[in-house]
Amino acid sequence: MKNIIITAGPTNEKIDSVMKITNMSTGSLGSTIADTLMADKNDEIENIYFVSTKMTFKPKSTSEKIKYVTIESTQDLIDALKEIFSTKKIDIIIHSCAVGDYGGKYVIRAEELVDEIWDTIQETETKEEITKGKLMKIFENPRSICNNDTKISSYEPHLMTMLKLTPKVIGKIKEMAPDVKLVGFKLLDGVTKEHLYEVASKLREKNNADYIVANDLSKIGNGKHWAMIINNEGIITECNTKQEIAKALENILFIE
Repeated sequence: MKNIIITAGPTNEKIDSVMKITNMSTGSLGSTIADTLMADKNDEIENIYFVSTKMTFKPKSTSEKIKYVTIESTQDLIDALKEIFSTKKIDIIIHSCAVGDYGGKYVIRAEELVDEIWDTIQETETKEEITKGKLMKIFENPRSICNNDTKISSYEPHLMTMLKLTPKVIGKIKEMAPDVKLVGFKLLDGVTKEHLYEVASKLREKNNADYIVANDLSKIGNGKHWAMIINNEGIITECNTKQEIAKALENILFIE
């Protein structure tokens, strides 16, 4: 009996108490995969842990074997995976979640940032002391940031948000569970098949993934969802719909 994690949909990174940074992922592919596995391999599955945000599409299956884990941010996702891995032996993780590359670091009024830069320049005795590094430190840690634990005023005409990189979740999965069979996903837009394969292969190698589902956004829409699935030997198969991707992963992951 296999225990499976499916991550799906976007992550949401807070700017203030009501605003957030997210992306257009809906989680429909992840939910399709979950439904396909439950329909075809129910007798071989103990649990599917479906990890997603509240608004992500959910599987249509009503099986009690699907355990829902709700997250918001990238860090929430990491914490949720740690918790699941610590309590259950997971055989497969299908990491289809579109983890945001950036989250909010701070919010500041442009006027206050300009004032701080201007004050620094005025307090510097010689032009030579005004270095790029000195100015960059102001951008990295200004003294007058807005409180993002509450709602920022809707009437600020020059509000600025500094972004920061979020942790790369796929790179942490095999650290948390070295023996898990990992399926990662890579999405590019309007590239050649060769370039997509090259990027996806590097992602697979870097993160010790067993398989990568490589997508091209320009080939997604109107019921179509082209993708190729690769492993260390190359392209295993190509698919043209979400359902085909789900069936292909099912055939690959349930061989043993």
